[in-house]
Amino acid sequence: MHVARLLTTLATATALRCTTRRALGAGALTTALPRPAFAADEWRLGVIKDYAVTKKQASSVRIRPETMLTATGENDTELKLLKVPLGRAAAASFAPEDQLVLAKYFSSRTDAEKIGPSRIASIMKASLQKQAANPQSPLQGVKLDPGAASVETRGGRRYVAYGYDADACRRLSEDGECLRRGTRYVEARVSVSLESQARTLEEQRRMDEGEMEQRYVDTLWVFTASAPKGAGDAALGALRRAADSFEVVVD
Repeated sequence: MHVARLLTTLATATALRCTTRRALGAGALTTALPRPAFAADEWRLGVIKDYAVTKKQASSVRIRPETMLTATGENDTELKLLKVPLGRAAAASFAPEDQLVLAKYFSSRTDAEKIGPSRIASIMKASLQKQAANPQSPLQGVKLDPGAASVETRGGRRYVAYGYDADACRRLSEDGECLRRGTRYVEARVSVSLESQARTLEEQRRMDEGEMEQRYVDTLWVFTASAPKGAGDAALGALRRAADSFEVVVD
């Protein structure tokens, strides 16, 4: 099957699943639709006050990948939060069948038990390896053990936790040559939410007021906290505290 047809299948499967909510504390699906998304915070980070924030986007309306947070802290630590709607927007990073696995894992306790966190970490590893294979990407290599991944639950939502070493170019010349290369340890958390999304604020308003049919999209959240490899126990502890304080609050 061609990629285009696989993406169509993915979109169709997602649409059929959009009558459920991601309430995963007990792991059971409900039949209620998510409430319409208003301009409220979609995520929170308990330790954000300890970092210098360079970008913070509390919510988004349009169906497109977004960098929701970038921040820096002591010991050259860095925080980053990405939000990626599954489907065509994620096709460059994730195979269609992997997107379906991501959506299933975070929507059903039964599917999650069958799939397991190591499968999710393997999908994320494959995505990172695609980045590293791109000559224009600063990421040049990744060392990630999917078998070490674990599951966390906060606020009734499931997260997969994993860590990895990232070999990356930290500084490029004008000609694109790597001038400073280094390895960082990355603590990561991923989850998927089901959200009402619109192409414009006007579309969102019409959806909220019942003038248009709601459009629901499975959205991948990827939070990373990183520090130079060998930064020490204090830095590693800070990374884990940051990752453990991350929470998606979309209904």
